[in-house]
Amino acid sequence: MDKSSASSLICYIYLTVWSKVANSESLDFCLTEDLDIKCSADEVIVMESAMFGRMEQGRCIRENEFIGCRNDVLFMVDGWCSGRNRCNMKVSEELEAENTNCRSFLRMYLKVKYSCLKVTIPDIDHCNNEAISLIGQEGAIPSHVTDQTGCGSKRSPWLISAMSGQIIELNIIDFGSEIIKQRQNDNNDLLLYGYIIDGDTKTSISGDETRKRHLYTSLSNQITVDILPRDIRKADFIIMYKEIGCPDLSPPVHAWYKRDGNQAVIGCEWSQKTWHLSCDGRSWSGVVGNCSEPVLWLVCLVSVAVVLIVVVCVIGVVCIKKYRIKQDVQKTMTLQRLPGQGHYDLDPNIEMASMLYLPYKLSEEEQPPPPQQQQGTMSDPHRPTSYLIPQDQVVNELTPIRIWERPLPDLPDKPLASSIVASCNTVRSGRTPGDGDEAVGISDAKENNNNGNPDE
Repeated sequence: MDKSSASSLICYIYLTVWSKVANSESLDFCLTEDLDIKCSADEVIVMESAMFGRMEQGRCIRENEFIGCRNDVLFMVDGWCSGRNRCNMKVSEELEAENTNCRSFLRMYLKVKYSCLKVTIPDIDHCNNEAISLIGQEGAIPSHVTDQTGCGSKRSPWLISAMSGQIIELNIIDFGSEIIKQRQNDNNDLLLYGYIIDGDTKTSISGDETRKRHLYTSLSNQITVDILPRDIRKADFIIMYKEIGCPDLSPPVHAWYKRDGNQAVIGCEWSQKTWHLSCDGRSWSGVVGNCSEPVLWLVCLVSVAVVLIVVVCVIGVVCIKKYRIKQDVQKTMTLQRLPGQGHYDLDPNIEMASMLYLPYKLSEEEQPPPPQQQQGTMSDPHRPTSYLIPQDQVVNELTPIRIWERPLPDLPDKPLASSIVASCNTVRSGRTPGDGDEAVGISDAKENNNNGNPDE
């Protein structure tokens, strides 16, 4: 805050604070009369001026002689009345002793001007070693109340709170200004009235020659004030407190809020709409609109989320299905061994190598029935008797067989071509040779033999 704005703020505070001291009243009290002033129960007397002498002709002075001499006795009347709910005293020789401007044989009177100031009067039952919370945007704390009730002392300090974003201004009406002047003339220290605690900061309240002045501006929205006893501070005073500034705003739904001193900006989260506000006293000046529901954005976000979930689920299903197919292929693989070969033909529907070498040995339960020996045909001398494994039969246990454990083939009794032709016919037909096949095989063999040996 710059110097010009601070000066404007202090002037504004003075105008608002002293405007509460309203309905000033002026009274004349003749010599030997009783000065009796009383305010309401929640108010205290604040003397604004007090003159003793021959100010003007009136009820106390009838003759029009030596008019105009006067003496300022405000500091004395302050000690009797200011800060109290009521004062009663006799206008006596004590005032005459302060006469330095009028002739002593002249008849004089006391003229006062005062106001009744509304102050905070706490419940005495709550002043029991705990802080006293002050409610309201502004108020006044008289030191005389602390002397009477104990409220506001170190054991039960005043707790002044404002709303978040606001600060607290303290002003003081010091009724000990004349005593301060005398102590300064005697080179004595200033009077200590109490302390202000603002967070971790502790500031002393001291007397000053200036009767009405600005005392303190808080750093936060909550401060504590404790007042020293009368025998230590030596004078009475009234502390005026007031909330300054605008409280923090609560932005509407789907909106953001930014504050810089007395300026604030509110904008929508889902659009470019903004509103500018300025603090005027304790309230914000400006208009704030509403931010619409972000339906389109929500729909877009939900749509993207749904698409991502679907893609992830599809990829997962495909991966799982591929894995299961691979497992099923490995379990349902059908092996077929060609006669005389140490490898197997796989199912043509399986996209794998067409030939796979797997030396194996069937268990006893899986052994096929022995092949029937063809009449007139010898076994292939180079291959063991062939047999087929049906495609729907699953080989669950594959055990390797060592080559030296395989039995030796039989010696051929007839030409090798007949055995080869018979075996090929058996493989082409896809079934075990029977009676019909034997005849075909024998005839084909004879024909081949005849073709191969024309002499026979």
